Amino acid sequence: MLDLTIVLPVLNEEDIIENISHKIKKVLDQNNITYELVLVENGSTDKTWDVLKKIAKENTHFRIIRAKRGYGSAVYKGLMVASGKYVCYMPSDGQVDEKIIPILFSEIKERKFDLVKIKRVNRENFIRYIRSKIYNKLARLFLPIDVEDINGSPRIFLRDRLKVLSLTYADSFIDTEFAVKAHYLDWKIKEIPMRNLDRAGGKSTVRIGTVIEFLKNLFWFRWGDEIITWQQKMGLKIYR
Repeated sequence: MLDLTIVLPVLNEEDIIENISHKIKKVLDQNNITYELVLVENGSTDKTWDVLKKIAKENTHFRIIRAKRGYGSAVYKGLMVASGKYVCYMPSDGQVDEKIIPILFSEIKERKFDLVKIKRVNRENFIRYIRSKIYNKLARLFLPIDVEDINGSPRIFLRDRLKVLSLTYADSFIDTEFAVKAHYLDWKIKEIPMRNLDRAGGKSTVRIGTVIEFLKNLFWFRWGDEIITWQQKMGLKIYR
């Protein structure tokens, strides 16, 4: 069995994804981690898929699949085809310092934590910083969340935990869903600080529609029946 599967959602990144994926490959090879990279194209309008086919043809460590548009949709589909003992998902825009991955992996292998992830110590600009602060405060106001950086990835955990997590959200709210379910499962979590690198290319997908989508998801996740249904399915004590 492979040590690690890394899932990379890829959207309109024809100019950068080859370099980013090979940088990840290099650091994994250097640290003797057996791995696969699952590159999930999800609704690109450029030549990203053609680039991914080229990458996969040249390297057997890389697998490529397609998913419906949406960060969560790509994450979920990538995790479902993973074969590593541990799984990881992370953005593919070049802002992650790939050297953090072996550090996270070393921590999760100690089996002292159920989840090891990063917490970002900076954002790409002031607007993103303020938006992130508001997002995290709102989510914590209405939902039980233990992590400092809700959307901080890469994150690594055992693949056999996927069933109990039962992730469902097709957009970036998947990270909030993850955080809430980890709380109810009483997971032990370690967050390791990481400084974001400059974006390698492409454009942020965060728009005003993303904010509206988050508020809608937050409302239904807090006051709908979804989380209670999940708790019942998993045999957990019911909390609202």
